[in-house]
Amino acid sequence: MSRLALCVLAASTWLAGCGVTESPSTFSATEVGCAGCTVLKGGTVFDGSRAARATVVIEGDRVKQVVFGDVEHRDLDAGGGEVVDITGKTVLPGLIDLHVHSLSVAGPYAYHDGDLHLEDHTKAMLRAGVTSYLDLGSSQQVIFEQRSRINAGDILAPQLFAAGPLLTPTGGHPCRNGSPPGDFCVFIDSPADVDGAFEALLPRAPDFIKIVLEGGGSEQLPRLTRPSVVAIQEAAAAADVRVIAHATEAADIEAALDSGVTLFAHIPDEDRISPELARRMAAAGAVVVPTLAVEDGLYRTAHGALTELDDPALTDDVPAGVIAALRDPSLLAELRTAQFLELVKRRRDHAIANLVTCYQAGVTIAAGSDAGNPGVFHGLSLRREVALLVEVGMPPLEALAAATRRAADVLGRPDLGRLERGALADVLVVDGDPLADVRALERVSRVYKSGVLLDREALALPRKTGLAREPRTGAGPGETCLAASECAPAQSCNPAQVCAATCSAASDCAPGSACFLDSGSFTRGACIGGDGCDLFAQDCDNGAACVFWGNGSTSCWYAGAGSDGQPCDASFTCAPGSVCDPSNTCRALCDPRGERGAPCPGGERCVDHTAFAGLPVGTCEPAGRR
Repeated sequence: MSRLALCVLAASTWLAGCGVTESPSTFSATEVGCAGCTVLKGGTVFDGSRAARATVVIEGDRVKQVVFGDVEHRDLDAGGGEVVDITGKTVLPGLIDLHVHSLSVAGPYAYHDGDLHLEDHTKAMLRAGVTSYLDLGSSQQVIFEQRSRINAGDILAPQLFAAGPLLTPTGGHPCRNGSPPGDFCVFIDSPADVDGAFEALLPRAPDFIKIVLEGGGSEQLPRLTRPSVVAIQEAAAAADVRVIAHATEAADIEAALDSGVTLFAHIPDEDRISPELARRMAAAGAVVVPTLAVEDGLYRTAHGALTELDDPALTDDVPAGVIAALRDPSLLAELRTAQFLELVKRRRDHAIANLVTCYQAGVTIAAGSDAGNPGVFHGLSLRREVALLVEVGMPPLEALAAATRRAADVLGRPDLGRLERGALADVLVVDGDPLADVRALERVSRVYKSGVLLDREALALPRKTGLAREPRTGAGPGETCLAASECAPAQSCNPAQVCAATCSAASDCAPGSACFLDSGSFTRGACIGGDGCDLFAQDCDNGAACVFWGNGSTSCWYAGAGSDGQPCDASFTCAPGSVCDPSNTCRALCDPRGERGAPCPGGERCVDHTAFAGLPVGTCEPAGRR
């Protein structure tokens, strides 16, 4: 496979093999280096397993040598290569984050800005030295396209592994109010649903299958049945894809182990794991990605203790709108109720206790942050996760291994997470010694991606440096787009991330399609065709709501929780059968002709929206409201 490494404005390609020799190499000083090599000399090296004084030699996109022991400058023959003095610094493998949501911003739950922020999050991870990551829940239209572009060498980015949609029961977490078919969630209500789900998903070649085992705590959400989990595990094994389980209770862990699932995306936080269960997990070879950073981020956000917001440099890695939202009392109100404060404390305490129990029982721990949740910033949160692992009692060497070698083992990639001959030259250099002070991971000196030194300053968000080797343009109708600039003239990128005809009003679109204005624009948008769902039958699959967009267009879309007269959700959604009005209130759908659907409740009248909708529909409004 051809891999591309970019140094912001410079690019080079090379052919790379994947063989890895497990043992560090030892050579005499005169054999160190080569013409065109980069030699990192004079510092401490953590190779994924041990740390000692050593010299690292990079040739092309691979680690050529790791020479343990001191090599004096006068004895060093670099063979014509570049020698970099890293005295006082530590060299590590590039970090690996096993739990990321690429398209989710780290603002409060009530914050929504309509921007993908995919490039922003990618830059932040690179700047932090996160050179590989696993996306565990994003729109599959976007995430698999991003992975394809990275693998083709078109984008400077960490190596991306992706699960795509989450498999959960109808009404289950996180799509308790539905999801448009084939997008963020796929609903599995019985083993009979599994074959169809895999038939649709496997052509996209997911790196993992993510299942959701969660009862919702006091909300009592539906759970995947045990026969369904068994069917998913068997189908995944037949396709040679690993299953990773979102689990929040000890019972979820037991159900997963009973079904043959041994990889967990979280440590349970609803109750405590017994030492007996932890020993069973260890005996089964289970791997847990604790994601303490998400518990910590929620706790500190709720308590106003997110001190990094006071650092002016945070704008280099986090979008300004997200920072502003995390300071906005109105957006934080739901996180600062007494009930929520008690909840996040209890969950944090459970998670820490369960991690200690699992670690003491010998369960393998690998690192992931759950970036994209409130206060859990992309890139930055993984080093916070490593620090939290140390705080709860893991030796620093073990915590660093969790974010490098062990994470690579979960991905099935022996050429990642290591500094040894033949490994991919994803290399992080930090000032100081993270084995003595884990906060040294915050002091990034250099990042090499596939052997190429990145210009971290150019990747700071205010610099607005593009990550594509060449800008994509000219995409036609129906082609995937990650930005409006990728579409051909007279085409725009619609909310489904597909190029469609540009519009400024519904009249610019064909009947049955609506005009969606671009984020931040009141004059330019893209047409998007509806799917013809029935507003009164509410016949959408996957728990989605049928809504009208105008110009005769109806579509299955995300549902909210609110119904007639209740507030809309943060993303302006309502329960099936209601729509969000300009006052951010859910209004029940009605038929102004009185032929279909239920009549409006007493004291309300059906306000006709046929002229805008392009089909007979109205909303129930209070009688005195205009």
